[in-house]
Amino acid sequence: MSDALSEEFFAEVSDKYYPQVLEGLELLGAGEVLQGIEILGRPLHTIKGVTGFMPGFEAASNITHKVESFLKKLQATTLPHSADNISLAVHGVNSVFAVIEQIRDQGEPDMAEIEAVCSVLEAASGAGEKSASASAAACLSVEKGPEGARVIITAPRIHRKAQRDQITGAIIALPQETPVVIDVSAAKSFGTIAWEDIASLTAYWSISVAGLCGAPKETFYAADMDARIPLAAAPQHGGEAQ
Repeated sequence: MSDALSEEFFAEVSDKYYPQVLEGLELLGAGEVLQGIEILGRPLHTIKGVTGFMPGFEAASNITHKVESFLKKLQATTLPHSADNISLAVHGVNSVFAVIEQIRDQGEPDMAEIEAVCSVLEAASGAGEKSASASAAACLSVEKGPEGARVIITAPRIHRKAQRDQITGAIIALPQETPVVIDVSAAKSFGTIAWEDIASLTAYWSISVAGLCGAPKETFYAADMDARIPLAAAPQHGGEAQ
């Protein structure tokens, strides 16, 4: 990107918006969440608006909108001010500027990276809200032990969004330092989108899968999930069920 409008925007990002963002991120790190979000809101809102009408910057506007929505939920305490949520907020804000840098330096953003960030923000937002998944029949159970947590899929077929939300919500409810094993040994089919949802969280949680067989195994390998989600040891039950 080398036109005059783009160059002016890049200069404002560097000289004006980023220093404000750094101040807001420092406040978040210090536990001053509401004050930090208030400061972050001004530059992010401007960036969302400006990039929304600049050709080639649509992806920057979209991810900024997702980050802004996540921050507003933290501000309204719809989401708890947990360490994991604050960490995701910081990562989201930094991702906005990473996308802008990619457009400046490469001419286009990394869409896979954007989709992964947006996916985890949406999943984290859903985990803090009363949604359709809350009233849907439970499709899993969670066992915690000294070596981590096992998310055991209990429904025979995983395809619906409510089910996918339950799975991602169960993962997000765990501390990021907790190793997570997804046990699909009882599932007879497991949709590709469900695998994609789980894979989008592997940048933040250590996730592996156990009990692969039949149709779930076929979709797992057909979607190249083995490059994103490692295999775990055979299921071992006996932890504390939730």
